[in-house]
Amino acid sequence: MSGEIIVTVEDSFAIVKISKPEKLNTVTKQMLESFSEQVSSIANDPKIRVIIFTGEGQKAFSAGFDLDTVTGLEGQDAIDFFKLLERTIRLIRQNRTCVTIAAVNGYAIGFGAMVSLACDFRIFSENAIFCLPEIDLSIFPGAGAASNLYHLVGPSKTKDILMTARKVSSQEALEIGLADRLTKQDDIMEKTIELVKELLKKDPLILMRTKTLVDGMTGKDLDEADELETTYLDEWLREG
Repeated sequence: MSGEIIVTVEDSFAIVKISKPEKLNTVTKQMLESFSEQVSSIANDPKIRVIIFTGEGQKAFSAGFDLDTVTGLEGQDAIDFFKLLERTIRLIRQNRTCVTIAAVNGYAIGFGAMVSLACDFRIFSENAIFCLPEIDLSIFPGAGAASNLYHLVGPSKTKDILMTARKVSSQEALEIGLADRLTKQDDIMEKTIELVKELLKKDPLILMRTKTLVDGMTGKDLDEADELETTYLDEWLREG
């Protein structure tokens, strides 16, 4: 099987599922292109307020790229591929229309790890394993892998995870702030949907402005963050 990206829309949220379970949901170039197109389409749908990303089955969120996809990439083909990957991750990270949740139901390696890092929330199952193995493949950890991880766990842990390419367990992920919630494997989608329903009860405008405010604070010092918060508050008061 070549694998596919399955999108399910339910009321005000969408589920984007990476589906190639016989190969731990590894992703081909064609799947990456489809994934990027689907995410772009969903993000531009005004009816969708939350996007859930997950993987098919109970073993993997996504164990990275199919080896046939990355083996032998060179020259312009390599540039085009990694630029597509970078644009895809930015579609998630810089999204300003939806809340994004990664339901990490197993291995999140390489591409799977990058997608989870780009989301607003990460719910890990107990069997989840997080890993960014690029350094062992002599690949630079770009496409947001380093920057998104840094903002979640800080410089020391980022160096540890990236420079050793070690596997991070779900329990450690929760302890260091990489995972927001931890749940049993069989309950992960149920718990994720519970979070979605909780978010959908909130005022849509305030919810998204809160998201963009916090994202905008990233990398700013306390005074700059305070100034940004004041700007958002003043804007809300004028509109009210």
